[in-house]
Amino acid sequence: MSQITTQNLNGTCIQIEILNEKLIKPSLPTPNHLNSYKLSFFDQIAPNFAVPLLYFYPPVPPENSHLQHVEEVHKQLQNSLSEVLTKFYPLAGRLSGDGTSIECHDQGVIYLEAKVNCQLNEFLDKAYKDSDLVKIFVPPIRIRLAELPNRPMMAIQATMFEHGGLALAVQIVHTTGDGFSGCAITDEWAKVSRMEKGNERNLQFRSDLVDVFPPRDNIFEMIKKGRPRGYEMKIATRIFMFDEIAISKLKENVNKFMSYSSRVEVVTALIWRSLMRVVRLRHGHNRPSMLQFAINLRGRGSPRVVGEDQNFFGNFYLDIPIKYVSSHSNQDPELYEIVTLIRNAKNKILSEIANASSEEIFSILIESLNQIREGYNDDEIDLYPTSSLCKFPLNESDFGWAKPIWVSRVNVPFQMFFLMDSKNGIEARVCLNEDDMMKLEKDVDIVEFSYVPK
Repeated sequence: MSQITTQNLNGTCIQIEILNEKLIKPSLPTPNHLNSYKLSFFDQIAPNFAVPLLYFYPPVPPENSHLQHVEEVHKQLQNSLSEVLTKFYPLAGRLSGDGTSIECHDQGVIYLEAKVNCQLNEFLDKAYKDSDLVKIFVPPIRIRLAELPNRPMMAIQATMFEHGGLALAVQIVHTTGDGFSGCAITDEWAKVSRMEKGNERNLQFRSDLVDVFPPRDNIFEMIKKGRPRGYEMKIATRIFMFDEIAISKLKENVNKFMSYSSRVEVVTALIWRSLMRVVRLRHGHNRPSMLQFAINLRGRGSPRVVGEDQNFFGNFYLDIPIKYVSSHSNQDPELYEIVTLIRNAKNKILSEIANASSEEIFSILIESLNQIREGYNDDEIDLYPTSSLCKFPLNESDFGWAKPIWVSRVNVPFQMFFLMDSKNGIEARVCLNEDDMMKLEKDVDIVEFSYVPK
């Protein structure tokens, strides 16, 4: 097969050509008793889209003599993917017609072999400045939830650059798993791929979350309607880098008023405060503001409810609302006040979760979601979803010749910001309406503590 996608790169036309499409199936048949993977209520309410992550790798060095040809790289990636799918077998299945389970009959995941007509360094030089360029490497496979019966739950695109280098796009349907699951899959795949270097594979995942949190027939009747801001706006995206020196300064400032603050807390707080300042410039006064803050629940539930081992595959996270209402119309909150607000909101929910029954956790989830949806629908509140993949082993995913040079997410069509570990700090990808983005780029804190990659 041959399918060509083009995108203009500052006057240069980038072309990606799909050379081959394969279905990669588990190396061992899925046992009959695992043929139906039931979805939990966390999976039921997962967002209706696929989640791509892109890993950019340098050329294979000469000492890896067995990987000097493109065909050998694809073969190693495909064989190791086939092996890891025996553990993550739902990814090779298909969503059932009623949407309550994944039918696991080893139908396979899509693997696309592709090439691009530019060099890796040439592309990265432009992509750091224009973050939307990475989407050209995402598999052109529609796997939205409404179209899922008979469609794959996972798609891979491995694109070779001229003169070496690889862009590896890993895309799974959110119904199948959250950010933790997606990162764990790639991490395990990489470990299998480099087995010749003596790595041990002993990570096991639980697939019985549904036994603790079964699906609910009327769950969508309990959740208010609403969606993030920005679908009706023209969204601009920028990448802001916070190096460890800047993060240390922020933590030093905050820790004068509290015993400890994390890297993610101080960067999240700074970006949120800057967004509040941008809104004040637009309206002339402070407005109520809300974060939709994602928390990974693994290790946070009561052992008597979910067991000691909480390494669940699938979706097991909670979005919580964190609201700030200023008592002054034209003053900024102190950074430690924002960090304290985030910390207290998170700790309050986690303390409730730690001692809660399955039914009580369900009620907490519904209440949090409805507060967020109310924020979506309230024009007097500025709401920003945010999530972090910091401390996830994204930058360690070595398939046998090198760790990735860069790991990237794909921009979203609504207002949101993501945090990820960079080589020397934290990378923040901020999606915001165009007018506000122009103000954010000039914000005093953003200018002082971050930089835009060159």
